[in-house]
Amino acid sequence: MSESTAKDGKSLYEGLFLVSQAAAADLNAATEHIKGILARADADVIGLQKWDERRLAYPIKGQRRGTYFISYFRAPHAKIQGLERDSNLSEQILRSLFLRSDHLGEIEMDLFRKGIVTFVEKKPEPAKPASADIPGIEVPDLSEV
Repeated sequence: MSESTAKDGKSLYEGLFLVSQAAAADLNAATEHIKGILARADADVIGLQKWDERRLAYPIKGQRRGTYFISYFRAPHAKIQGLERDSNLSEQILRSLFLRSDHLGEIEMDLFRKGIVTFVEKKPEPAKPASADIPGIEVPDLSEV
């Protein structure tokens, strides 16, 4: 049994929900709707929060803008397919994505619960040229060009 699998057979998952602007206008109702879908999958919600609101790259179900909600929860693996189906059938949820979160531990989950951190990818640092490591070779700074 892996670290992320609890004694009750539930694994840790990350869920990302894209909700229409009309549904997200009432933030409490949208949050309760997502919690209801997670409850039908016997999920123990660790945290759920509004993440971002943005213009979509292309229309989804006729919507040009959407609000993202991110959640972390523990659920049985067998219930994830039903969770995906319920999300797809929802009129409020435009898209959803569910990933196993084996890489996250209890410390990260406590920080998420408290609202201190939202897990976002850091932008990679620009790669320095290979010749920068060779002594005696000057590499011009091209960032000002």
